[in-house]
Amino acid sequence: MIRLYITILCCLLSSFVYGGPFAHFFNPITKQANRIDFGSLSVQTLIDGQHWVTQGPLKIDSLSLLEIRKDTEFKTVATTSPNQFTLFQECTNQVFSFNLTTRLITRLDQTYFKGDNCGSYIFLRNGKYHQVGGYGFWKGNNHISYFDPAKEEWEGITVSGDTPLSIYRGYCAYLPDEDKLITLSNFSNDISRDFGSLNHENSIYEFSFKSREWTNLGDVTHPYLRDVLDKIPMNHRERTIFTGKYFVLFPMGNAGHVTIIFIDPKTLAIYEFHDDDMKFTRFPVFNMSIANPNIFHHNEWLLGTVHSNTAHLPNISQLFNLHDVATKAKFIGYLTDKPWYLTNWFYAAMTLLLISIVYASVRKFPRKSQYAKPGINPQFGSHFDNLQRQLLTHFYHHSIQEGLDVEQVNEILGINQLGPDTQRFRRSLAIKELNSKLAILTGEKNAILRVSSQLDKRQKRYQLHDNVKDFVKNELSL
Repeated sequence: MIRLYITILCCLLSSFVYGGPFAHFFNPITKQANRIDFGSLSVQTLIDGQHWVTQGPLKIDSLSLLEIRKDTEFKTVATTSPNQFTLFQECTNQVFSFNLTTRLITRLDQTYFKGDNCGSYIFLRNGKYHQVGGYGFWKGNNHISYFDPAKEEWEGITVSGDTPLSIYRGYCAYLPDEDKLITLSNFSNDISRDFGSLNHENSIYEFSFKSREWTNLGDVTHPYLRDVLDKIPMNHRERTIFTGKYFVLFPMGNAGHVTIIFIDPKTLAIYEFHDDDMKFTRFPVFNMSIANPNIFHHNEWLLGTVHSNTAHLPNISQLFNLHDVATKAKFIGYLTDKPWYLTNWFYAAMTLLLISIVYASVRKFPRKSQYAKPGINPQFGSHFDNLQRQLLTHFYHHSIQEGLDVEQVNEILGINQLGPDTQRFRRSLAIKELNSKLAILTGEKNAILRVSSQLDKRQKRYQLHDNVKDFVKNELSL
């Protein structure tokens, strides 16, 4: 009899003893924070920034409840249906459907793959959930998989190309209009490599679902952004923000104010916003905790909460539209901008300076150059790198066909996979540098002309000036 009383008492106290685990999420319709308490089997809404108020009991079958661990974490994704959400239990590949109106949870998968996708990035593509990367079994991974609702199972996607070593705790975004995946600033770790050291890689990768191929777009070379990314530790990247348009970063170490950085993954453009009005200063945006979150977001909406420990100070809860904040941010460059002393402009200036010094020396000491042949010294051809030689060769061979169009130049430069603004910037830089060299070598200031096509005046083409064709032919032995 005593044992029976003890059992009944434990059942009555279980809701107080067993609090959690929790699945937190932001409702894009009501703009409120919600959570599912699997311990008390209730659905709750955050009121006044601190108090979780029960909205009703949770409906879940016992077998599904047994699959949820005490220390588990969840990613919750809003669907296109109102009040309908999808829950992903971390590290398990288990998927649940949740209806906020009926408070009903149902298991969607029959998976048995567990343990290798902790911290993966989950996104919706063509009506199916996909995930990329994650950590498990003592290493980070670079896998891309999707959930097949017909099979109730996850299926892997075979890929090729320059695949990143690991995709974990970095910044990932799926771009539906281009059907591409962008990821940057990831961590890699493998106990079978480098004694299991943790490495931070500031490389930028792009994956095309059409070709199923990875492409390395280069490294983050912008000095300020590279420093910012190096300083944000891995444990402050449990939840990263992608608004559907921008990555949102909160740099570490800003005293007295908050700086917000927006990165456009399409163009790799960087924008910076200084919180001069101190609207974000009190919110713990630096560390978006999973276990006890103070920041909730869905796409461009961010809800910040502050729990006051002082009796006379109220709790704070404030809703922000990050896209509105981004309109006030200042453009500061591109992720692939290099320091001034590593840019092509600097190298070109140093080359011009060296050529000027050599030329001045030749003019000053004519006897030392008496055996030099008149005209242009063939050794100047060494000033063209391989990419410039390829570009000049194509210009020469297409000189009778109105030259090259923009797409052809982009393909030769290897920038046809970048965004339009980045393509325009790099193409212009390459043409200017080549024009500068040809101006010194031939005396023609506009050796490469930008003209309108005779067939379509709106289309621009690049072609060699007639005065430099013979020089290019002799210099490159065409």
